[in-house]
Amino acid sequence: MRKIRVLLLVPTICLLSGCALQMQVMPRDSGTIYKGSVQGNGFGSGTMSVTLGDRTCSGSFSRGASNDSFGFFQSYGNKGTASVGSVQTYGGTATVKALMSCSDGTGLRCDFVGGGGTGTGICVDSKGQVFDVLVM
Repeated sequence: MRKIRVLLLVPTICLLSGCALQMQVMPRDSGTIYKGSVQGNGFGSGTMSVTLGDRTCSGSFSRGASNDSFGFFQSYGNKGTASVGSVQTYGGTATVKALMSCSDGTGLRCDFVGGGGTGTGICVDSKGQVFDVLVM
């Protein structure tokens, strides 16, 4: 029972306070993997940044639409005795748009789809270079 409470509490804290996530970015014309970070504010938006070689790109993101879900937890039994419980959760998917400006004067525009703190996406810079992105 205590383990279930902890498992439910961690995602709730993450949603309310915002969590820092890692990002991996790979251009489609090479195998180089660049790293970045995503910092949510807990309300569907936040900031992100990534270093692509000698340029650093940073900016804001915002959730556009989602099919969010909810969950229930029920516990049966008397306090201090063994109890029986059930958990039902329903997953969700969100779409996110990010706009970043880079240190060399270019821009980076990204679209993501994901849920539960992970996602995949695509970014395109002002020069037309395409990047695949993993957020985890």
